[in-house]
Order: sequence, then C-alpha cells, then structure tokens
Amino acid sequence: MTTQMFRLPPVMTSDELLDTAFRRVSKVSVRGRSKTETAKRSSIKKIEVLNNVIVSALTRYQKKSPSVDNLHPFYFEIVDILVGRDDLKRSLGALKWCAEKSSEIGRTYIKRVRRTKNHGEIESLRKEAFGRISSLLKQTSNSLDFLIDAKRRLRRMPSIDPEVPTIVIAGYPNVGKSLLVRAMSSGKPRVENYPFTTKKVSLGHFDQDRTRFQVIDTPGLLDREMDKRNVIEKQAIAALRYLAHVIVFILDATETCGYEVAKQENLLRDVAEQFRDIPLVAVENKSDLMKRDSPRMRISALTGDGVEELRRVAAEAAISRALEVARAQESR
Repeated sequence: MTTQMFRLPPVMTSDELLDTAFRRVSKVSVRGRSKTETAKRSSIKKIEVLNNVIVSALTRYQKKSPSVDNLHPFYFEIVDILVGRDDLKRSLGALKWCAEKSSEIGRTYIKRVRRTKNHGEIESLRKEAFGRISSLLKQTSNSLDFLIDAKRRLRRMPSIDPEVPTIVIAGYPNVGKSLLVRAMSSGKPRVENYPFTTKKVSLGHFDQDRTRFQVIDTPGLLDREMDKRNVIEKQAIAALRYLAHVIVFILDATETCGYEVAKQENLLRDVAEQFRDIPLVAVENKSDLMKRDSPRMRISALTGDGVEELRRVAAEAAISRALEVARAQESR
C-alpha cells in the first residue's frame, strides 16, 4: 500500500501536445534516390515522428500516474473527494485508448505509403494520417484538461506518512486550530481572523523523546450530517478516520468564533461517537480572553499558555495508539 501522496505527472493540453509534435515533424529531413522515394521516406518518417511524440506522451502520463487502488485509504478518499477517482480512472483510460488508436492509425498509413507508387498520393496519405491522428487527440482533450485540473487540485496536499504518530486537530471553524498547529509544531498553516480560512488539510511536525510526530490542521467542521458536509469538511473527516492516532478537539468557550458552546459540544460528542476507537483530548482555547473553571485542559494557542502540556499529553496518547495499531496489524 502506497503511503506517499498521489502525484500526477505534468500534462500538456491537446493543442500543446500537437504543437510539440508538429515542431518535431518540421525538423524531419530525409532524402531518397528519386523524388518519389524522397517523398515516400519523408512522409513515413513524419508520420512516425508525429505518432511517436503523441503516443509517448500519452503513455507517459498514464504510466507515471500512480494506481488509485494502491493508495493509502486517506489519499484514496481525498482523491475521490477532490477530483473523483472514477473520473480519474476514465481519463487515464481515455489516454490509453487514444495512444493505442493513434499507433494503429500510424501503422496503417505507413503501410499504405510504402505500397503506393503514385507520387501525388503520398502527400495526400500523409495529410490524411496527420488529420486523423490530430482529430483523435482532440477527442481526448477533455481527459487531458481533466488531468491538468486534477494535478492542480491535488498538488497542494501535504505528503503524510500514516506510520508516523499523528495528532489531528479538529473543531468548529475559527476556534484556533491553525494557530495551535503553529504553536505545537513546525507547521505554518494560514491564520486569519475569519472562519473557513483553512481550505485543505495541512501538516506540521515536532520531535519529543526522540520520536517525530505529525500535527494535522483540518478544515473546520460543522455540526451536521455527513451527506450535507462540503468538500472542505469531508477532507477533515478523512484525516480523522484514516490518520489520527489522537484527536485534539478544540472548543472556544468565548464564542468569539461565532458558534455557541452548545453547538461545539454537540460536535464534540458526534466526533467522540464516530471515532470512538481513537483517543480524544478536548481542550478549551483562548484562555487569554476568558478565565473560567473547567474540567478540561485550558490553553491559549495565541500566547502559548498550556500548549507544552497539551503537546506532552497528545504525544503520549498518539504513541500509545500507534503501538496498539501496529500490534493489531502484526496479529493479522
């Protein structure tokens, strides 16, 4: 099972690929013993070059794209959320089909050019081959455009190692998750004073007791059913489900996040129930703004108050869970 991120290779549009291929064709220079032989050899070489450039590129795009089915479950789900794994498979399949058909057309026209003795027909066959191959590639333009867009969507995803003890930060929007990741780790998620700043899963690291830990900042979750959650929220759910060795759930008792404590508590109960096998540490953030008695750990991600203790507690829980998961996998 692959633990690295799904990385698509650089992909050209159909127009860019055709321009590249025809530039290569324009450099072809072949001579024969007669005018007809020169035309024949030149046409064959040009068809070969055009076809080889296109087929090689399409084959490279397909073969250098990792198999979706071999991805770690987190990336498998993220790919589906962000681009649609079935659409991705169809697009890669279209490239394979186009490469095979282009090769077939190239071989057919090369044979026809070799067989003909009519000088005028040689040029006509070459133009016909170019037209058919170009038209075939144009039919695949939507698939190429899809892959270009998919690469753009996926390239900002961090490369997460599911084997490293992982702390996932969760909670409502604007409760201070990104600020806490900055305080706990090397991560530098964007921090602004408005909700839904975090549009994707981001990553930080810290070392404690000679062990490296991952800290994942997730997009804000809202207290609603899964089928009503948007793409941003679904990324957070995927991180909780497949990566978390411990969940740090942040509540904002000051309600300056814009959400009532009661709603935050509802979401906390929902997360605890949905991920009952994963240790959960609930903390109240923004202790610098409000002093109140609470049975929970209280921190300020802004000032750093309580963050060191939270990091220690979370690290211990993550190590314990990681060892438990490893033992379960070994016993299978």
